[in-house]
Amino acid sequence: MSAYINEITVMGNLGKDPELRYFANGTASLRISIATQDQWTDKDTGEVKEGTQWHTASLVGKQAEIVAKYMNKGDKIWVRGPLQTKIYEAERSGMNRLSVFVKVHDMKMIHTKIRHEERADEKLHQAAPLQESAEQVQTNPLEQFG
Repeated sequence: MSAYINEITVMGNLGKDPELRYFANGTASLRISIATQDQWTDKDTGEVKEGTQWHTASLVGKQAEIVAKYMNKGDKIWVRGPLQTKIYEAERSGMNRLSVFVKVHDMKMIHTKIRHEERADEKLHQAAPLQESAEQVQTNPLEQFG
């Protein structure tokens, strides 16, 4: 077991719609930008300020396909995994560039517009009738807990 820890957790909103790609071997690949909000108080003015931090995350396989299928710009996601760095040569300038990203091992969709709309539709269809009979109305709703 290693005596080192490299694990990053980020929860925020997608910065743009996911664009799924595939490696030559057919494995799905997805890079997403996640926006998080920071809030702090200016020491000089006492004014509360806000700022956005951007994080890049890389997903592969089934996780990539799920995010691409069910999530859109603005949806909230939680990711966890090691921080990775890669150096590559930029095509246009030929200069070396540094890429820093979370290599996602765990992922949860926190809130998606699609899921939210589906739940709203389900609740609408399962809603009780507007007019209840006198027998259905409880005078004290806590009586059911005895």
